[in-house]
Amino acid sequence: MRGFRSAAVAIAATFGAMLALIPTGPRSAHAVEPAQAASGPAFNVGVMVSSRDDVCHDLGIVAAIRRFTQIEQDRINLAGGINGRPIQVRLLDDAQDQKRTIANVSSALADPQMLALIGLTNSNRAQATFTALGDKIGQSGIPFLSDISVNSIFAKHPNVYTTRGSQDEERVPVMVRFLGHISSARPAYVGVKDMVFSMSLGDGLRKSLGERGMVADHRLKMVDEKLDPAEISSTVGDLKVKSPDILIVTVGTARTGPLMKGLIEAGVTPPLLLSGRIDALPADIVNSYPNDLYQLTWDELPEVYNDRLRKLIARDTPESWMFEGRKISAAPGWGKGECKERPEVATADPLDAANLRAIAAGTQFADMVALVAAGANQAGAKADLAARRAAIVTALKSTYASGRGTFKGSFENWSFDPATRSASRTPFVVMLPHGLGRTQLAPVQYVRLKSGTLRQIDTLYLDIDLIRAHSIDDNEKTFFAEFYLSMRDQRDASIDQIDFTNAYLDPRINGRHMTVNVLHDGGPNGAYPEKLKIYRVAGKFQFSPDLSSYPFDSQRFAIDLQPKRGDAPFVVQPPPVALRDKSVATDGWDQKEQYVGYDEDFVPVVDPYTHTPSVVPFYKASFVWIMKRQTTDYFLRVVVPLAFILIVAYLSIYIPESHFEAIVTIQVTALLSAVALYLSLPKLDSDTATLSDRIFLFDYMMVSLMIVLSILRVSRRVTQRPKLKAALGVLHMVAVPAMVGAMAVYVYALSSRV
Repeated sequence: MRGFRSAAVAIAATFGAMLALIPTGPRSAHAVEPAQAASGPAFNVGVMVSSRDDVCHDLGIVAAIRRFTQIEQDRINLAGGINGRPIQVRLLDDAQDQKRTIANVSSALADPQMLALIGLTNSNRAQATFTALGDKIGQSGIPFLSDISVNSIFAKHPNVYTTRGSQDEERVPVMVRFLGHISSARPAYVGVKDMVFSMSLGDGLRKSLGERGMVADHRLKMVDEKLDPAEISSTVGDLKVKSPDILIVTVGTARTGPLMKGLIEAGVTPPLLLSGRIDALPADIVNSYPNDLYQLTWDELPEVYNDRLRKLIARDTPESWMFEGRKISAAPGWGKGECKERPEVATADPLDAANLRAIAAGTQFADMVALVAAGANQAGAKADLAARRAAIVTALKSTYASGRGTFKGSFENWSFDPATRSASRTPFVVMLPHGLGRTQLAPVQYVRLKSGTLRQIDTLYLDIDLIRAHSIDDNEKTFFAEFYLSMRDQRDASIDQIDFTNAYLDPRINGRHMTVNVLHDGGPNGAYPEKLKIYRVAGKFQFSPDLSSYPFDSQRFAIDLQPKRGDAPFVVQPPPVALRDKSVATDGWDQKEQYVGYDEDFVPVVDPYTHTPSVVPFYKASFVWIMKRQTTDYFLRVVVPLAFILIVAYLSIYIPESHFEAIVTIQVTALLSAVALYLSLPKLDSDTATLSDRIFLFDYMMVSLMIVLSILRVSRRVTQRPKLKAALGVLHMVAVPAMVGAMAVYVYALSSRV
């Protein structure tokens, strides 16, 4: 037994030393040396959340906020924290209780290490909190990055900001401009009495449109969180008499259905502009409503994803991005029979709309934690807590002021209007045309200019049908693509407006390798659809391969679009992915999925005369195809030869020990053969070791281990100890093939991953 333990220790030491030589993958971008990590007493950052137990299944918002703020906290602390001191995120959960909201804010204000507060979404609870503690909040100087939609609640307190767009500066102006675009002369409004958000929006519209601007203005009462049926009936009757040409409804998504049902029954069905989500309304009511529906949104664009978020999700397992859906057994609906069990799903889908809303909330709060740390770091190494709080507020109104600068978070870009202290986030107008069955962006959108005015921009209804992708070069990081580009002919839309930003720029010709052929110019034609311009495009494009899992990797191939001219911006609306062509001819690749991503970028500019900084924002769209590399060739050229090399080296141990020279010769030849095979393969220009590199290193390690075992088994000290020699024989004959088998299973699992 003692001999076996000695052998095990010796082999383990050898194996561990060899294993340490195998790179395990790229180093994390957030990794830093331990000496750089933050230490000492922590600055606290309060994050206000509202958990719920009144819904059948968890919305996932609190879980997402907890996870992403924790990740951001760890990243900041590993990078040195705030001038060497760590931050500590403290979740303050009010469970939707107004008294607890006030108590949480009060305790945060009393915390001597509280650096900043983040959160507080509900307008009613926010109003109660600022009524009770407004003076203390203002006097504390603590930066409060709220999520309040009504700016008047915190207008008197210069240290309070909101991550929402301003009701007066964003939502109402966009509504008014859109009403003008559709030539509405008789709008009407239906809101909820005593609901802060609804009352404020109604008052803002009335002020902007003037006293004669709305033919009707109804503020309905609620009974047990539902609209009073008698008031619905009375309101519908009045609307039937007034006959509005559009109805603005801000009663909340859950309460909109009964109102729409009453309108349908009364035959009063003008277009509706809703404050809630169209996709959350009852499908039977939506399908039976005989007119267009509109809504404003900031994040959930139809058929388009946040491209930064999609890239991050692709790096991890789907399960790690799932937050929504946990059953809440305490919800009253289970006892009443209103809740239903959800069917089991084989694969988690983090891109489900409800789960994406949770992710959006979590990533927004994480970005605010990062912004707080960045602002506090501007105060200098010796600044006290009050100075750091002041530095954050100063950064919000100068460094990150809209038109001057932008905080580039991990998930979104953020800037704030110095006057309203609200996020500069102009909403998109989404519509559900009657009979279409799917939502899409309205034909016109709006962006906020540096001057504060709204500019109307066009929606390009555009699709890219990838025909073929070939000549994919991992070292040059380029690929050739041939595709059809089709766009709706409106307001002189043309491919000349589009800049293909990832098209390869050849330094030899100082131009891009692209050819564009016009197949249809949008006019009347018996062969092509009318009002649809169609182009055939071929060119060389760049991509950013991640080769850490090569050759069992999936890569992202994209065609990136943005406006060619700053004075002609646009946003892209693709068709539903279910209607897009999924057939792509590729050389050595299999398509897994496709999607369209969007991102907001900006051009930073500094006036060289006045030294005034400014930023010019614009939207980018990416038509993306995720493709998995085919591995048949790699198996035949690499895996199979390496397997035979290992088998031959392993079988040599059964040669009699009297022919020791032959045993070692075979094993050394096997090692040299593996090295020669590696050197014969095309080299990849990768910053990190690929999986292929690790497979070869594992092979070297196994053959070297067999050589070591063969030498030990014939050494004099071992031959004099029969038990030790027997133990080495067991390790040689059992442990080596077991490790090779485990590696084979690992490689097979990677090659089979979808």
